[in-house]
Amino acid sequence: MRRLFEILGMAHKANILVSGQTRIKNELRRGKRLLVMLTEDHSRNVMSAIAGYHERGRCKVVVMKGVTRNSIANQLGLGRTQILAIPEQNGLAEKIE
Repeated sequence: MRRLFEILGMAHKANILVSGQTRIKNELRRGKRLLVMLTEDHSRNVMSAIAGYHERGRCKVVVMKGVTRNSIANQLGLGRTQILAIPEQNGLAEKIE
């Protein structure tokens, strides 16, 4: 899990980490292909908000085991978000998958 937070921290510093349901949906609507990462304690509403994009192949979705809203807030300083994303074609996405 430490390695995951290191990768997410690098993505955040590189300004390619997208956080929050609204921002991620906006990026998907613009046609970007994303690796969407959900916290272990995500809500059904968050999953259903991106399900259509996932079904159409516009994004990949992974649930980060052992990662909660609180751990994201503590480790990355992003608030208690339950959904993050980075561009699929980025090398960091491959390391997370």
